[in-house]
Amino acid sequence: MSCSHEEDPPLDLEAVEDTVDSALAIRLMMPERAQIDATTRALVRHLEDLLAQDLGLDEDPDVRELYRAAYVLLDLKGRPTPEATQFGANEYMRELARHTKRLAAVYREEHGDGEARP
Repeated sequence: MSCSHEEDPPLDLEAVEDTVDSALAIRLMMPERAQIDATTRALVRHLEDLLAQDLGLDEDPDVRELYRAAYVLLDLKGRPTPEATQFGANEYMRELARHTKRLAAVYREEHGDGEARP
């Protein structure tokens, strides 16, 4: 898979990976709900940024499936509400992290390691 979208700014993969690692870290205790919600918001932004990139959607059925699954996750109807349990919100955050990690790997394959944004 290769692409040549010079107008797309490089993503800060280090920031994406830091957020993903934080969401997927094994902890003895579940994070506080405020931390879960903040990490979820960051993951949503990262996932939306990745989906805006040319990752070979038209050429690769596996990438198409990643896009489809990501859009299902991002659908507002499927997101946890403030009334959702802490456990449910945490599981949603972790699922977002897993999808973000997969799309970041596709991005890295297409674009290299990316660069930090100024």
